Amino acid sequence: MQSSRNQAHPVPAPLLLILCAVYLLTGLLDHNLWKYEDAVHVGVAWDMAQGGSWLHPHLAGEPWHFPPLYYWLAASIGQLLSPILEFHNAARLATAVFGALLLFALGRASAINLASQRHQPYSQPGRFDAAAPLLMLGAPGLLLPIHEAQPMIAVLAGQALVYWGLAQLPQTMRGAIPLALGISIATLAGGLHALLPLAPLLLLPLLSSAWRQSTSWRGGLIGIVITLTVIGAYIWLREAGLAPLRLQTNNAFSSIHFELLSWFTWPMLPIALWSIWLHRRQLNAPHVLLPLLGSIGSVLLFLIYGEPRILPALPILLPLTLLAASGAGRMRRGAANALDWFGMMAFTIAGALVWLGAVALVFDTPPKVHRNFMRLTPDFVAHMSWSWLLALLISALWIVIIFRSRRSPWRATTHWACGVMLLWGLCATLLMPWIDYGKNYTSVANKVAAAVGHLDDSKQCIAGHNVGDAQRATLHYYADLKLQRSTTTKRCGWLLVQGKPRVLPTPGEGWNKVWEGARPGDKAERYYLFKR
Repeated sequence: MQSSRNQAHPVPAPLLLILCAVYLLTGLLDHNLWKYEDAVHVGVAWDMAQGGSWLHPHLAGEPWHFPPLYYWLAASIGQLLSPILEFHNAARLATAVFGALLLFALGRASAINLASQRHQPYSQPGRFDAAAPLLMLGAPGLLLPIHEAQPMIAVLAGQALVYWGLAQLPQTMRGAIPLALGISIATLAGGLHALLPLAPLLLLPLLSSAWRQSTSWRGGLIGIVITLTVIGAYIWLREAGLAPLRLQTNNAFSSIHFELLSWFTWPMLPIALWSIWLHRRQLNAPHVLLPLLGSIGSVLLFLIYGEPRILPALPILLPLTLLAASGAGRMRRGAANALDWFGMMAFTIAGALVWLGAVALVFDTPPKVHRNFMRLTPDFVAHMSWSWLLALLISALWIVIIFRSRRSPWRATTHWACGVMLLWGLCATLLMPWIDYGKNYTSVANKVAAAVGHLDDSKQCIAGHNVGDAQRATLHYYADLKLQRSTTTKRCGWLLVQGKPRVLPTPGEGWNKVWEGARPGDKAERYYLFKR
């Protein structure tokens, strides 16, 4: 078995900072609004920036009943950077800010757990453990949410701060500050639902004497008082409660949940299980009990109440990361080498396939690959750009990392994180125009706006029937069209209906179809514009 920790850090601090910055910013600033989450959340921030209420968020003119913290930051950054960036690109930087806070809090919490594991006093408040951020960077389930406009990243940042604060409380009352800040951020970004994955942590004083000490009680009390003050002030200003807490058992629970978790949490889940085995005789130790209790609670919450989707499963990553960080440097040599070999081979092959797809799009060869791409996005015209140079640089760096990195217990973890960044970096530099062409509603919004023209009075409003939030947000953002509910069709001169291809809607007498269309390659949705 390898020694506990052959290195203080898996990678040097400057290199980790560069990796995190590249990971957070790559693919964030070079695409239009994407269905679904990206368009909706940018749309809410856009409404704020255009003079909407900052206490009562709206989407395309209609109330949006979700807490506003993420939208505050997104709207502020969007307005601040408007001279140099388009609003939607600048607003997404709010995700990068909360993502950086998430990685920082995890690194601090993991460092405290490491000190506790070694029975060291909390004498270096600035210590940081790079293992947890590296493991989080390598999580496949986080890749897409952290690269779009996504309030859930703010929720995760708040929850990570809570873990950091709770890890400190047994030794110092300073843990009250990140604890209070974390609960406030999670609640103001996700509502009361954001606190549910943290609820099992209330059992810590019952299961471990470390959280029954006076510092823990006093620090926890201070954190609660600060949190209640912040949330109470918001509720008083808003004159309404936060998102109500409603739980409904997931009747559709199936193996899909486990299938999602099997790839969503790789490779931290097997490493976390290995860590539990290593510490099986000290499960009530603070550095094990805190992430273990959080992992069990968040997994059970997801299986019982969560839909088998990525967003409800994201809180599971936080405690699993802290668990895995304490065991990643102590994997047996054979297991570490197997994970390292699998990661290097898998990401090298995946990167080669991305290159093959990009070459096929531009040069029409291999013909079969080109046809498969064009079947998804007809009429897309690909061309080479300066971003191909970045792709070559990324690929060269990956080869250097594979052959030049020295052997260490952290090699597999580091290679996995770099492999995820390789794959995302190649997609962002080589395939982003193709991805953006198929995922955004810009063409639909522009064609609807061209067909409608200028709406000069209230009777010339446009109503929407069966039109989703993402489409409404895109129409408002790109075409300055606020769809009215279908119940107002009697006073509107235009009607936009979202339906299926080759099934013409029948809105009633007096309506004439003036346009129909869809996103490029979209075979499931079609839009029909009628005029009275």
